Amino acid sequence: MSILNRASDGLLSVLLALRRAVLAYGPLSDSDLLELAAPSSVVPDGKPDLARKTLSRWKQLGFFADIDGVVSLNPGVANIARDDLMGLRTAILRLILAPENNPAFLESDEDYDASKASDCTRAIAWTLAQDPYAFPAKYKGGVESLQDAQGVNPRPFVNDTRWAGFAEWATFLCIGWSSTRSSFVPDPAVALRSTLHDVFAELTEMPQADFFGGLADALPVVDGGRYRVAVESQIARQWRDSRATEISPSLSAALLRLEASGELRIEARSDAPQRMLLGRGGSPLRAVSHVMRTGTQ
Repeated sequence: MSILNRASDGLLSVLLALRRAVLAYGPLSDSDLLELAAPSSVVPDGKPDLARKTLSRWKQLGFFADIDGVVSLNPGVANIARDDLMGLRTAILRLILAPENNPAFLESDEDYDASKASDCTRAIAWTLAQDPYAFPAKYKGGVESLQDAQGVNPRPFVNDTRWAGFAEWATFLCIGWSSTRSSFVPDPAVALRSTLHDVFAELTEMPQADFFGGLADALPVVDGGRYRVAVESQIARQWRDSRATEISPSLSAALLRLEASGELRIEARSDAPQRMLLGRGGSPLRAVSHVMRTGTQ
């Protein structure tokens, strides 16, 4: 089983419908919840298979609680306001990246029946390690060829079905975005924004080493994060050599977006250690020694 295999593990739209039903009616039995979210009168053959699979998987991942056959939302989800979509996206991303939901992440011979969210985590980390300015617009002849050329093992995507599942989930989780020209463009700016409170806490200014270290803890699929480091070690031929003094193009672009929106300010002070933000093709853009939080979110 795998979160990206929608036929086996359900759909994002069904997860949202299940949440709405619990919010509206309170804790319910499996059968009552499924009848509300996927009524037998409208689902094929009267069998809510995808809804049942979605509910089962997201019980395993900690979105739902099941006590004595009664389904409710776990506290971290239940406390999110009904229409707080960004809060919901952030909570789901945290569940996906939680250590307990990535049991097979470091296994080279992955058991998909036990992987929980490991495949999604691996795919996110791999895409964010690429050049977002040159990332392929489609799977066939694009993403498929790129992962083969890099010799990444385990492969992030074993087929185009898992790629389609990833593009849907990663866009919802604000790890990137899609357009009419591309099914997915890596860009974690919005996901990064949701971690700023955790990274800065009560501070408004941080040396770059502290900032990037805190960011790697809060969002472990970006530079220096435990999942990102593991995935990079599994790439035989990276698109470019990475250096500890550089910030990947995807993370650099995200930081510059947040600076442009007035939420961060990036400075390069000559008397402090610096790292280099990278752009298209790994070209140097500007140095950073300190990061300041200027927004209120």
